[in-house]
Amino acid sequence: MIQDTPHRLSREQVKFLNRGPTYVSPCHIHILSKSSITLAQIVTKQMAPLQRELTKLFTKYSVDLSRQMNFEKDIQQSFNDSFLRSMPDVLEERALYEKQLIQSIQYHLKKDQLILRRTADEMNTYYLGRFDEFNQKSDEYVENSTCYELIGTIDGTHTEQQQQLHEIIISINSQLEKLYQRKLINKDHLTKFSIDKRLNLKLPYLYFLPETNEDVHMSVQPRFSSYQHSPIQRLAQYLDQLLRPLFYHFSRSTTFLNSGDFMQKLQHYYTHTTNLFLPETHVATFKIHDLYAKISHTALLDALHIFLVNPLITGRYQRLPDDAIVELTTLVLKNNTFTYNGKAYRFIKGSPLNLPLTELLASIYLHHWQ
Repeated sequence: MIQDTPHRLSREQVKFLNRGPTYVSPCHIHILSKSSITLAQIVTKQMAPLQRELTKLFTKYSVDLSRQMNFEKDIQQSFNDSFLRSMPDVLEERALYEKQLIQSIQYHLKKDQLILRRTADEMNTYYLGRFDEFNQKSDEYVENSTCYELIGTIDGTHTEQQQQLHEIIISINSQLEKLYQRKLINKDHLTKFSIDKRLNLKLPYLYFLPETNEDVHMSVQPRFSSYQHSPIQRLAQYLDQLLRPLFYHFSRSTTFLNSGDFMQKLQHYYTHTTNLFLPETHVATFKIHDLYAKISHTALLDALHIFLVNPLITGRYQRLPDDAIVELTTLVLKNNTFTYNGKAYRFIKGSPLNLPLTELLASIYLHHWQ
């Protein structure tokens, strides 16, 4: 744990936190059942998502009803056997102790206005710092950023949030209708991409993780919650699935998927070239920091258009002209909105990595740039 502020945590509490964010206390479900919720109720709730996925699979592949029922019965029995067993006394004692330890840590953090977050490098490390300093740096990051613009204030009520979301949905559907009127997309595409207001949609939110240097000087790095229920998710996912295979085949001769792929291509290069790979040849790598936040939307779209009109690519997408794909991508980028601290923002440059299509657009841009 990186400690960036004085604290009153005990040695045992610090020792526990040094296990890192990936540590999970044992028998968490059993400990929850010590409250008013029974263990059987918890297990039933945990089983529900699995049952929904099984139903989707059975519907998709038309599984025989008797086999389906037997399979569901066996899964339910295995699930119960795994989670409804009683805990050994030693394990229960440890689980209860760690639960109390966590509660005491939470109490001290709240009382002393401290913040505990996983570090931005995704390592198994906590950062402990002052709550006010962290919030101040987070707010300053948003205020000084050239990637976002403020589009509205949300008062925190459900009605206000739904109104903001409703306006975004209307805007997206209106833009899709205009593409249909221009005959860039057909009726099937319009139906497929239009957003049903009855869907359970919500805007992703921005949060921050701490990043420290060797002097333990803290800065903040932005992260975004899941885009799974975002209004632009379905269209972004469609475009990603449409374009990614095309780009993979187009760029595979100059792209390394992993270290094994690199070694294989290096060996091929070495055996098929003469006097180009010498003992004094150097192999260099470099990293572009904050790449996905720095590329302008215009640059991304220009690179995408150049890629689409390439003779090796053009005409190979599903009844969509290249202009339509560029326009649909523009729609995704310009309607990429999120919330932070009671306000709604829109990306005016870059895009977050957890949105489908972001990494692909950046790769297309880099391929053109190189």
